[in-house]
Amino acid sequence: MLTIPLGAGASNSHQRFGVQLGENMINFEIDFISYLDTPAWSMNLLRDGSMIVSGAMLEPGSDIIQSYRAGIGQMVFTGSDVTLNNLGVENFLVWIPPPVDI
Repeated sequence: MLTIPLGAGASNSHQRFGVQLGENMINFEIDFISYLDTPAWSMNLLRDGSMIVSGAMLEPGSDIIQSYRAGIGQMVFTGSDVTLNNLGVENFLVWIPPPVDI
């Protein structure tokens, strides 16, 4: 299990970074969406330059990449309703590796 480093505030409203998740280097694109009725964060994931997750919304209490079948494990978003200022403070993105085949 690994907590993905996320930043809060207007200066972090468009975040780009890479994280090693098991055997995969995953590039993250996290964007604050302010034009919706309620604020939201959207996430894209890339592996070797190819998009494996596109436009996943960071919804508290869910595995946000489950339906993508990306083969990298789970990404669980925890915390309360999102705001511009609580990402990485009250809300966290946690990576859970896939089960190991024996």
